[in-house]
Amino acid sequence: MMMNTGSEKSILYALFILLLSITGMSACSSSLSDEKITDISLLAADIEITQNPEDKAANSVVVTLKDKRGHRISNDSVSIIVNGVERQVQHRQGLYYSNESVYTFPDVPVVETYTVEIKLADGTTSLLGTINALREEQEANIICQERGDLNSDFIISWKNMQDIDELSIFMSVLQKNSPPNEKNYGYKPEKIIKIGRNGHYTIPKSSYVDDSTIISGLEFDFRTTKSGITNPKLLPASKITIQTLMEKNVNFEEE
Repeated sequence: MMMNTGSEKSILYALFILLLSITGMSACSSSLSDEKITDISLLAADIEITQNPEDKAANSVVVTLKDKRGHRISNDSVSIIVNGVERQVQHRQGLYYSNESVYTFPDVPVVETYTVEIKLADGTTSLLGTINALREEQEANIICQERGDLNSDFIISWKNMQDIDELSIFMSVLQKNSPPNEKNYGYKPEKIIKIGRNGHYTIPKSSYVDDSTIISGLEFDFRTTKSGITNPKLLPASKITIQTLMEKNVNFEEE
């Protein structure tokens, strides 16, 4: 019995999609995912730590293992240990069957240092990396008005910053040509400045208005990102970083 053209096309399309799926999964996952890993020199470790600025006990550690080609390793034979807390890999599949498997650690107990280790398939443990915890900040040490005034320069100041060393400033603006019943907003280019322990920054009122826009708000992001030390036996792409962020938002629009 002859198969009609529509059925043939449907079957061919299904086979094509299946082939893409298999190819995608094999291309995005490392071959080390199916092996018993006993040598850390085969691995690159990407360790990202995010810490609450006012409470270092509120933190998140995410560890990603990759091979020399940059493909993620999703292997149940190895586990990661952070400050004594051990976790297995979390298998995750992303868009187009990409491998997004990671090791995640919420609220790791920490005093001064994050120590990240790997337990290999043979039961041995090796160091992946270490990094100092960030010192806790106080939001009260950032001082500014809660609302902006179109007729005055805006001044923001800070004091006793511990590890935060960068300030990003975003200015949101309202388009003057917005329709009567609609407000169209945008952003001016981000401004990034390095800051010290104490200081202040002034935004002049002359920057609030131009030919096409008027200021609607300001966002101040006080942040830092620092790097730690990884095991030299790991692949060169390995890294361990820690970051934190404090935000301050100021409204210039009338309520």
